[in-house]
Formats: sequence, C-alpha cells, structure tokens
Amino acid sequence: MKTNDILSKKQKLILELLKRNNIDKLKDFINSLETPLYFLNSTNFDLLTLALSLNCSFYIIKLIYNRCNYKTLNYLVKDIYHLYDMSNHKDETIVNYQNSLEVLMDSNNNVKSPLLVSLEFSDFQSVEFLINKGADMYFKINGKYILEILREENLLTMRKLNFLLKNGFSLKKFKIERLSNFEFKYIKKCLENFVFDTNFIKYLLNLYKNKSGISKRKFNHRVNNEINKIEIPMELYLKYLDRKDYKKVEYLYKYYGTEKTRSFKDFILFYLNYFDRNFNKKSFYDFFNFIINNENTFPFSKEYAINENETIIINKKLKLVELIKNNNNLKLETFFKNNNYILHCLYSSKSEILNLINEYNVSSDIVDILRKYFLI
Repeated sequence: MKTNDILSKKQKLILELLKRNNIDKLKDFINSLETPLYFLNSTNFDLLTLALSLNCSFYIIKLIYNRCNYKTLNYLVKDIYHLYDMSNHKDETIVNYQNSLEVLMDSNNNVKSPLLVSLEFSDFQSVEFLINKGADMYFKINGKYILEILREENLLTMRKLNFLLKNGFSLKKFKIERLSNFEFKYIKKCLENFVFDTNFIKYLLNLYKNKSGISKRKFNHRVNNEINKIEIPMELYLKYLDRKDYKKVEYLYKYYGTEKTRSFKDFILFYLNYFDRNFNKKSFYDFFNFIINNENTFPFSKEYAINENETIIINKKLKLVELIKNNNNLKLETFFKNNNYILHCLYSSKSEILNLINEYNVSSDIVDILRKYFLI
C-alpha cells in the first residue's frame, strides 16, 4: 500500500501546500478547516516535523506550532516523509531534501523528533525556537541522545555543537563516556566548555577588577576544583594510548589532577604492558620515544624515558647474542620479525655483526638470516 493511500484528503492537501512553502495559501487552508489543525496529526503524520523536513519557512514553522497547540516538543514521529513520492516535484531543492531524508530516516529506524530534524537540516533559527519552547536537548530517541544520532548520521558539525553549547548543552547532564566514539575535536570542545567555564572566567575577571589578592594555595585549590568537575573515563585514555595518539592522551591528562600523578604513571605503565601484544616492548619504546622527542606534560622525565629505552635495547642485544650463540635459526628469524622496529638501534655497523659471526662460529643459516636483516 502506498503512503498516499493511507493519508486523508486533508492531509494530502496540506502536504502539497507545505511542499510549495506558501504561507498565505496555508493560512487560507487552515482557516477553512472545520476542526482544529492538530486533528490532522497522528503517530506517523506530524505537521511540525514534516514542515521542518521540507525546509519550510520559519513563519510556517511558527504558524504550525501555534495552531497545533503542542503540549510538548519532546515526542517521536514514525514512518513519515521518505515514503512520499516527490520524484515529479518541480522544486529540485525539495527533491534533494527528500532524497537526503530517506537516508536519515533509515539510519534511525524511521523515528524522529522536531529538534533532531531541525538540527539535521542545520535550521538554526528553528532549533533556537524549539529549544526556547521546551525542546529538550537531552531527549532520547531509541535510547540515544540527539547528539549521538547526529554523529551516527555523519551530520554533526562544530557549528551545530557550538550552537547547542551556547544554548545550554553541557557535560553536566551528558556523560562524557558517551563521547568515546566521537571525533576528538568534539570531545575537546565539550571539555573546554564545561571546565574553566564562564563562571570561572568571571571569577578571575572579578579578582582583576577589584584588585583582590589571592594566595597561590587558594588559586591552585580553585583550579583543581575546576579540573575535578569531571572525571575522564579510562576508556578514552586507552583508546588514544592504543592508537599511539599521545598528544590526545596528553591533552586529557591535564584533567587528571596533579594530586593523582603517581597513579597516572602506574596506569600508563600498566596499559603499555597490556598493549604489548607481541611481547616485544614496542608499545613502551614508542611511548618513551615520544617523551624523548617532544615537549610534553606527561609525568615522565626525558631522563627516565631515555633510560627505559636504553634498557630495552640492551635486553634485545643480549637476546640476539643468545640466539646467535645457540645457532637457533628459527627463533632468530622470529626475533627479527617481532623486533624489526628496533633493529637499527641494536648494531650500528656491519663490523659488529661480523664480529659476532666470527666469535660464535655460527652456521650458514644464521649467517644468511643476519645478512638478510643487517645487509652484510
């Protein structure tokens, strides 16, 4: 059965008027009705959400809102829009919107709310209007927040997030754990909006304005209170640590709290070991190389990092000598494959390798393996 077959005559008429975006004819139609406009609404036909999806003018949006007597804007509408045949519509803009909407509806089981639709189409005037009329930015659809749905639909932009933050969206109600799959720029923006927020800035400005003195201890206490407003979930640290995206781990570390430095060091070392999936110390070596080669705020000194990597190299050399000495070609081949990342650090010259060969009277198979990896 086609969707048009299950629409009433009046629903079909108003749908055509909304497609044309003509407010005068829409008003005439509404005034001609013998029953209130909201009688046309149903679980799968909602005038406000439909007008938003068709990119109707803001005046039409307000007209429908006022005439339909909505008690709440936090409701769901199912199975609409994308089934309407608009292939013959003259307005290409409307057709393009409709084609886009079909994809959007399919991505969330064909369930929408007015605020979600207005955000999908970047209709910021309507977004602000809906929020001011009570649309909840934390309203869940199929167990997901609107922000999460926008991300899944690949429709989240920094402009949309900034707009929501400006209108009161905050990590106070939206748990940061739910941002774990978001691009880092969105995580960073939400954190910066929540920690060291407007109230903190006003506090500093008042100190300056009133020329009020403040002790270093009191100031540090106030800063720590701001940092402790939020606790970064360990999953976020682990996500970027595993990816070797150390700059992002470092950024998140500033929200960890200076009094917890010791526990953070233990945490990093524990999970570097956990991520050492090939048991070759590469996770440690890469992380400490980052510490050595970059200015950073991690609680590891460059001296510590250098010592750790030197210890790794010494142990690798000892293992290599042992395998050569024992003429164990299979284990030697495996060793080279697993430790290819560090071979350049083990021996700096061909003469050193030749000395090893002569010292331990190795087999021809071992010589071939050494030649392959050290090009002797």
